[in-house]
Amino acid sequence: MKRIAWLTLIAAMMLVSTASAAYVSISAPQTVYVGDTLEITGTTVVKGLPKPTLNPGFSTEVILYYAQHAKSEVGRTMIVVQEDGSFFTEFETEGLKAGRYSIEIVDPTQTTFGSSSKVRQEVNLVDRAGTLTISSPRNQDFDGSLDIRGMVADIEGAGVQIEVKHDGATVYGPKYIHTGNDGAFSAEVSVSVSGSYEVIFSDTEGYIDTVEFIVVGAPAPTPTQAMISASAPATRSAPAYFEVDTGSGVVMIATSAGIDWVIEYVDEDGEFHKVNDRGMLEPETAELIARGGPVYVKVYPMSYNDSGTVQVSASNADSVRVSQTAPGLFGDATPTPAQAAPVPMMLALLALLVVVLARRG
Repeated sequence: MKRIAWLTLIAAMMLVSTASAAYVSISAPQTVYVGDTLEITGTTVVKGLPKPTLNPGFSTEVILYYAQHAKSEVGRTMIVVQEDGSFFTEFETEGLKAGRYSIEIVDPTQTTFGSSSKVRQEVNLVDRAGTLTISSPRNQDFDGSLDIRGMVADIEGAGVQIEVKHDGATVYGPKYIHTGNDGAFSAEVSVSVSGSYEVIFSDTEGYIDTVEFIVVGAPAPTPTQAMISASAPATRSAPAYFEVDTGSGVVMIATSAGIDWVIEYVDEDGEFHKVNDRGMLEPETAELIARGGPVYVKVYPMSYNDSGTVQVSASNADSVRVSQTAPGLFGDATPTPAQAAPVPMMLALLALLVVVLARRG
């Protein structure tokens, strides 16, 4: 057993050979799809030895060559050895042609790396763009959606992933969509503006292709609905009441600002609602779906110390008016004229005293 251990140690030391010859080994996938990132990892640690053969911080270049026929440089990047002896770098393959490539790490002195080092690896780039066929128009008129239809020849029913970008921002996905047994797919993606849209196709194997669609025309402007309004004084103890004759669809009810108003309303089904979200700096608002019937509104200040005139406005409504009958719908007493303007007790006693004195005189 001791003899085996010694032989293993000697073999490892022979890999390093001399103090000036370091060990380095690079690794990369044998096949990469054009458009995917080519990732390269490496180590300077000899198997069986505890320490890296290059100091942390050592750096050199890695070169990517196109080597289909004659070798020609495509690009180069820098690697830096880390504390554990590892290093990492990558090349973008978008725009590169398919074929055989070679990755080579540069020996800065021609004697830095020992003969046992792995300083070169071949990689095969496969272009899958030819497997994608787009059948929907590349130029489309704006209608609120982007029509994406086509077929991927080599995936059958496995599904395809699409990501849609506009001005560099993702507006859809990445998300897998269904493909038929023939690889056919169809999707409609909502878009809000015209312009250029990039659709990136990929699957479980990796990147397939990127297709540009042009959407022309502008979305129709959203019509602004007129607001109609009515006003009434309101306090916490004496709220203002309104009747809103709604249109069919979405109705927006809003107060004036300046006081923290509370909106209560009874909808067409007799259901009670209460809204108080805004505070004093913004109008309080309530949104509801109406069928064209009356909606009754009660407004009052949140604070007992506040009072003022509130303006209630409504969109998609035929009229807004102050209501004398609405208080009963909220369980509030309807004020009578006598209640609204009571005669002070002292004034009544004074009138009685005048009558008594006149009769005595």
